[in-house]
Amino acid sequence: MNSPTGNDLAPLALTGAELTELEQALAQVEAGRGVLVKLADLMGGAVGHAAQLGLKGMGVAPGIQDKVRGLAESALVRAFDVAMTGLKSPATEAELQISRTRNSSGARNLRGTALQAAVAVSGAAGGFVGLAGLGPDITFTTLTIMREIARIAREEGEDLSEEDARRACLEVFALRAFPNVAAERESELGYFSARALLRGRPVVLLISEVASHYGLALGQKLSMQMMPVAGALCGAALNTAFLNHYRALARAHFTIRRLEREHGPVVRDTATSMRDASAEAEASF
Repeated sequence: MNSPTGNDLAPLALTGAELTELEQALAQVEAGRGVLVKLADLMGGAVGHAAQLGLKGMGVAPGIQDKVRGLAESALVRAFDVAMTGLKSPATEAELQISRTRNSSGARNLRGTALQAAVAVSGAAGGFVGLAGLGPDITFTTLTIMREIARIAREEGEDLSEEDARRACLEVFALRAFPNVAAERESELGYFSARALLRGRPVVLLISEVASHYGLALGQKLSMQMMPVAGALCGAALNTAFLNHYRALARAHFTIRRLEREHGPVVRDTATSMRDASAEAEASF
């Protein structure tokens, strides 16, 4: 009789509910389709078709892309300093219970709706004004996203007075920048590879690294906002999509970190087991 391997035993350390949480979180952070492509699908019709073509064939001039990256880095620096205000103490059990109730019920509170409306207005103004509105739009939207990331981190048990937790908030902006290519030769899932690449860097260098990837996404956003037909409508929809995209990534990221605090390295082993089991199931068909 063959002895079970470490990967066979790894999932036993997590409860059924925790396995479901891990599976859902990994599906979110490993998803191959970016926020802009998803938005193009949602917009549909002529605008959606133009948006998909724009993602393939349109871009911004190198000089403008450099400006966008600079704006992204500046916005991230400001957001990193401001977004944690009032959130550095760990969430109380009562606050965590309220959050769990809202998340499990799928209730959309007034605050979340107001945030979506605010970034939509910012995007619409930026799309209407053009390049002149780019700086204020990026600054406001990035601060709003970072604040939401920090709030989610705190809800998942992070202590934002600790540097590691604050650095993890920045990581959310770059997680999709490191896809898991050549999966058959990859020993580790893309999500964990991304975190390994970002780990240990000083905050200044981490912000610069994150800004290079976040700036690329913003550059694509700008190219879509400047297309005929789209205009302010596209700017508003894109900002809302950005907020929802990074909010979902943050929830997945900090769910995995919470499980790691509770169970240690076995979480990564379990994730690898899930990936291998999924690959075997696909190969059997």
